[in-house]
Amino acid sequence: TDCNSPATTKKKTMFRAVALFACFASATAFAPSAFLPKAGARAAKAVGPKMQENLAVPFLTKPPNLDASMPGYAGFDPLELTSLYDVKWMQESEIKHGRVAMLGVVGLLVPEFFHLPMYSAGETAYASAFTVPAWALIQILLGCGAAEFYLHKTKITPDNMFEDGHLPGDFGFGKGDATMQTKEIKNGRLAMLAFGGIMHQQLITKMGTVAHLGNFKPLVF
Repeated sequence: TDCNSPATTKKKTMFRAVALFACFASATAFAPSAFLPKAGARAAKAVGPKMQENLAVPFLTKPPNLDASMPGYAGFDPLELTSLYDVKWMQESEIKHGRVAMLGVVGLLVPEFFHLPMYSAGETAYASAFTVPAWALIQILLGCGAAEFYLHKTKITPDNMFEDGHLPGDFGFGKGDATMQTKEIKNGRLAMLAFGGIMHQQLITKMGTVAHLGNFKPLVF
C-alpha cells in the first residue's frame, strides 16, 4: 500500500484528530477548576462536618450514595451518576457489562485459531462479525432479550427490578462470597478496558491481536 496515497493520508489525519481529541478529553477530566469549590464555599464547609475524601479522585468528595461495603468499591463517580440513578441499577449495569466484556475478549482472540466452518473468516475477529448473516445476529439479540426477561422475571426497569429483593448481578447460579464478588467486578472492569483496546488495535492495524504481538510495529504519525 502506498503510504503517501490520498486514502492513507486521510486515515492518518483522521487518526491524529481522534488521538488529539482523546488527549484533550483526558486532560479536561482532571482539570481541578471544573470540580473544586470556590474559596467561599470551602470556608463555609470548613466549619461543618468533615467531608469524606474520594479514594479514586482525591480532590473530590466521596459520592454520597456509594457505600464503601459494596463489592469492588473504589469511590469512582466523578459525574455523580449515582445521585441521579438507583445505585443497585448502576451495579447491575456494571456487572453485566463486565461479564459481556469478559466473553467479548475471548471472542476477539479465539477466532484467530478457530471459527465455525460454515462462515468465512475476516481479516480480524472484529471484521468477521460482519461476515455473519443478519438473521444470525438477530437470533443472538433476541436470545439476549429473552434471557433478560426470564432471569429478571419480566422486571427489567429500575423501578421494579429490585422490588422482590433481587441483588445486582445475582441470578441464582451460586452464592459467592464478598471476595469472589470483588474478583468478578475487578475482572469485569479490566475486561471492559481490554475489549476496547483489542477492538481498536484490530481496527487500526487490520491484524489479529495475537499475530500483532508477534509482529509489533508502532504507529507512525
